Amino acid sequence: MKVKFLLVTILMLGSSIELLAQAEMKETIDMIKKNLTDSKANLVNYEWLETTTTSLKGEQKSVKQNQCYYSVDGKLTKVETGGGTQEKAKGGIRGRVIANKKEDMADYIKACIDKVQTYLPPDAAKLQQIYGAGKTSIQVLEPGKKFKLSFPDYNVKGDILSISVDKANQKLMALEVNTYVDNPKEKVVFNVAYSDLPDGTQYAGSTTLDAVAKELKIVIVEGGFKKAAGK
Repeated sequence: MKVKFLLVTILMLGSSIELLAQAEMKETIDMIKKNLTDSKANLVNYEWLETTTTSLKGEQKSVKQNQCYYSVDGKLTKVETGGGTQEKAKGGIRGRVIANKKEDMADYIKACIDKVQTYLPPDAAKLQQIYGAGKTSIQVLEPGKKFKLSFPDYNVKGDILSISVDKANQKLMALEVNTYVDNPKEKVVFNVAYSDLPDGTQYAGSTTLDAVAKELKIVIVEGGFKKAAGK
């Protein structure tokens, strides 16, 4: 009789813990969705500078700067400032061979940067859809305060988007994505550290992408935020 009572108690305790975990997850996802929606709406009022640094095999190859702002139709617009640097091309046959390889790599680099943009900022509706399908998992980083939620198959089958949050302060801390560009066997990982503007708006302050198979590293830094003209 005592054993049966103990088993029932354990089952009830397990169910209670599971319900608490589900409630915690739902509250955290609601917070993430609100933060993403509010920040996206607020960023329309700003303009800023984006600096992209590309390194290959540990050697810096280029630095590119864009002035970023939202146009009247609500689209994010990026205009090169001309303040970046580019590796000089070599002449002759060897130079043409190198140029062709660089062109192929340039295409891959562009594909990587475009890939990053498909995850930033995360789409609140898509996160809700994955959660609704029961695929989301939660990891406790600091009990009652900080959590990491993972959303598999966010864009393509086999990818994982993870968001670390400071629930106590209602803020996003970091984002991590494991994905690929054109070959599922060649993983591309990028990590995002979130930053805050004075009005509480959050944005991807720095993004570091590593394509290990290509020995490629791309670092994107957003800064110099100011209110856009007329906003």
